[in-house]
Amino acid sequence: MKQIYLWKKDGKVVYHTDLAAAAQLDGLTSAPEKTVSEQAWEAAAGLARIIAGKIVIGKTEAETRTEVNAGRIRVLKGYLADSDYIAVKIAEGAATAQQYAAKLAERQAWRAEIQQLESA
Repeated sequence: MKQIYLWKKDGKVVYHTDLAAAAQLDGLTSAPEKTVSEQAWEAAAGLARIIAGKIVIGKTEAETRTEVNAGRIRVLKGYLADSDYIAVKIAEGAATAQQYAAKLAERQAWRAEIQQLESA
């Protein structure tokens, strides 16, 4: 299994799969600051950054949580869009809020969840 060697250089992460090439191409003759497996590198989609002075591979927990929240918000907004017809029917007098009480409560819960996720 190949290893990925990582160094910090000029405020960026430089990576190589070959130590000789690292020395020849980038002048990296010191030991790598971090080594990861090729599998871990691919799982992180090659994302490597310097955060608080350390090389970080992949997304941080906060970034992952933000992405998950954004996905859930998209789903909830889709639910709201799919049920917008209810508000129109009630506004036009074609239905009453009592007829759609359960769905209106569900819509309210979706909005509350969206607000919670957006503030997280």
